Amino acid sequence: MSKQDFKCAVVGERVSLRFPVESDRDEFVALRQASREHLEKWEPILPNADPFGAGCFDREIDNHDTEREQRWVIIENTTGKIAGRIALGNIERGPFNNGRFGYWLGAGFEGKGYMSEALSLAVGHVFATRDDGGLGLHRVCANIVPSNERSRALLERVGFVKEGYSEKYLQIRGVYEDHERWAMTGERVSRIATA
Repeated sequence: MSKQDFKCAVVGERVSLRFPVESDRDEFVALRQASREHLEKWEPILPNADPFGAGCFDREIDNHDTEREQRWVIIENTTGKIAGRIALGNIERGPFNNGRFGYWLGAGFEGKGYMSEALSLAVGHVFATRDDGGLGLHRVCANIVPSNERSRALLERVGFVKEGYSEKYLQIRGVYEDHERWAMTGERVSRIATA
């Protein structure tokens, strides 16, 4: 069975989102390794793990559909190739009903509007009710290094609002970096859709 035969979770005009499958492993790892130079300046490095090594895909498979995490590969519709990944982590239910996005595009896929469409699809999915096949969350957020202008522009395009600034928030390449906090609520998505 080819990757194109797997049912996509969410299908857009140019890209689709679906859970990773074991047959994605070689392509995913190759894309991560080819994209290392432009990704490593923005990404946290987990202890005892090489996020660009052969084992980086294990975390995608292990956490792709859990109560605390959702991970989707971004598929380029015209070619069926993996273009990147969106993850929603730290999902908390109950009165908070929130999650935190992380995302990346591989080398050669940037500047085509793929991430704007992919993140918009993901936002629509996480705010859709469970009865409609979504996650039924109330709020999502993303934290970015202030110098990451492309990520800031992406969040603005999709409708996130800057909420604040966190000093020395997260380790990037072994240094605690300041981050901007961006968020969106289901009510905001509804207002954007009806405007």
